[in-house]
Amino acid sequence: MKSSPHRPSIELLFKRGLGSAEIARRLQISSSTVRNVVAAIKKRGDASEVKKSGRPRSVNTRNTRAIIKKRIIRNDGLSLNRMASQLGIARSTVQSIVKNDLKLKSYKLRRGHTFKCAASLTLSGQTRRSSL
Repeated sequence: MKSSPHRPSIELLFKRGLGSAEIARRLQISSSTVRNVVAAIKKRGDASEVKKSGRPRSVNTRNTRAIIKKRIIRNDGLSLNRMASQLGIARSTVQSIVKNDLKLKSYKLRRGHTFKCAASLTLSGQTRRSSL
């Protein structure tokens, strides 16, 4: 969950003696957001963010997602495997970034049979003659 950008103004208005409902009305934000920030002020004395517990993301960072997105937009014809090896991260990490964070669907290009113009004309001509 992202922290509210209104934290400093909520803190200022709260210290001036305004209630949660009045602060929410003045800033035109949710009253639950104001109550959460006010509770943090009462508990810790200020509205600053607390460092989150848990293992931090090491590979799937904003920078990595931006690099992958730029390479996809640039359309180098790179496979996800090659992109992962160039970035030095796991293929599954690149796949999860593409699927979950960028909301894209990856696919593998398949090579199929193609007709040349002359070949398609003779084939279509043969089918017409055989049907007559």
